[in-house]
Amino acid sequence: MEGSHSTQVISYHALIFIITAVCACIAVMITIILKQLEKQKRFIRAAMELNRITNSVGVGFVNFILEGSCPIVYASKGFYDLLGYSRLQARKENKSYVKDFVHPKDADCIEDIEEKLRDDKLDLELRMVKKSGESIYVLASGNKEVRKDGKKLISAVIVDISEQKRMQERLMLESERYRIASELSMDILFEYDIKEDEMLYSYKYREMYGRPVRQPSYFRNRENLHEYVHPDDWGLFLDYCNKLATGSPIIEAQFRIKNSVNVFIWCQFMGKTIYDDERNALKVIGKIVNIDSQKRELEAMEYRATRDPLTGVYNKEVTIKKIDMFINGNKQGLHALMFLDFDNFKKINSNYGHLTGDKVLTYIIKKIKSFLSEGEIIGRIGGDEFIIFAGYASAIDEIRNKAEALLAVLRTGYSVDDSTIPITASIGIALYPQDGLHYEQLVQHADMAMYKAKAHGKDNLVFYSDSI
Repeated sequence: MEGSHSTQVISYHALIFIITAVCACIAVMITIILKQLEKQKRFIRAAMELNRITNSVGVGFVNFILEGSCPIVYASKGFYDLLGYSRLQARKENKSYVKDFVHPKDADCIEDIEEKLRDDKLDLELRMVKKSGESIYVLASGNKEVRKDGKKLISAVIVDISEQKRMQERLMLESERYRIASELSMDILFEYDIKEDEMLYSYKYREMYGRPVRQPSYFRNRENLHEYVHPDDWGLFLDYCNKLATGSPIIEAQFRIKNSVNVFIWCQFMGKTIYDDERNALKVIGKIVNIDSQKRELEAMEYRATRDPLTGVYNKEVTIKKIDMFINGNKQGLHALMFLDFDNFKKINSNYGHLTGDKVLTYIIKKIKSFLSEGEIIGRIGGDEFIIFAGYASAIDEIRNKAEALLAVLRTGYSVDDSTIPITASIGIALYPQDGLHYEQLVQHADMAMYKAKAHGKDNLVFYSDSI
């Protein structure tokens, strides 16, 4: 009896242990299930939140398998809204693949989409077709992952970028219009990066000027451009470079540069500086305009307005202005005004005609021009009367030697038919400041001295003095 009772007690304890163990297992299983349910709820809430966000900002979210026409696993309401469908409408039209929504001309983008992935990331522009038949540009951005069944899945956000593409196309069109217009007008566009010190020209620059369109270290290497800038305009070019480098608000300059056939032509440089929010100069945008023909026409007009039409020397008005301007700017020094009159010139006109007389004048003035030094002024003030003004002589003997050398040049002849016309001249000289302080005084006294030279037998020179 005691053994039977002992066995019953053991069986009872074993049963309690088994029941406890089963309950513990059930509790663990329930806990695991609850945790899985909670995790799934969080996933569902996250998916719903993502769906809400994508729908609210006008973008779509789509999951699709990376094979064939890319079957859609999941697509948000925003995805269908972008394309003008509801889920039900898309299902009724059997549009269950991404390729079903893609424009036929971009279908190959879907067929080789895996080749377009970079580090398992998708970043693709393509056209899709809405239910209305309208095409839109979209940007698809997302990532690739591999499912448990080995299939590759793409999770992508789809954004409508049609307006941005239209703006880009308009900007490109405007840029192309401006480029064509500038080429037709022979203008050269340029962009100077102040911080990088780099100059960039439009492609026509190479064609017109034979130099690279991209020029790094433009300001630092400005001395290297010496051979391309006219020597008389070098100072203007350096001033232009300084304005570029310092970011002057408006930049304007005119100087001559060498073109592709090594001819110096006049160009106008115009630019405007772009600043950042803190007023730091960033870039200069501008253009180069070929103004050579206008400049030369202006110079020709100025030449015609200031020159004697027959001999090409200064006319009377300009001669007076230039001499007085020189004296006003150089009041310290010895200057000489020579009054030159050809001997017996009226006989040349009478015996050979005025046409021959003009040819004689033209011939002898060419010889005088070649004799004069740079900066000396020659002007015609009458029929055969000319003024020669020489500044900053070291002494009166220097002026005398120059006048005598000029008389020697004038002792020449002009051949006409079978005869030679002898040519000589008489010169009267007045000195600044002792004989006059401006043109009127000097020319009056030089004229008196010239008549004295005529009275002394012509082909002679006389300095003015009080005795005259």
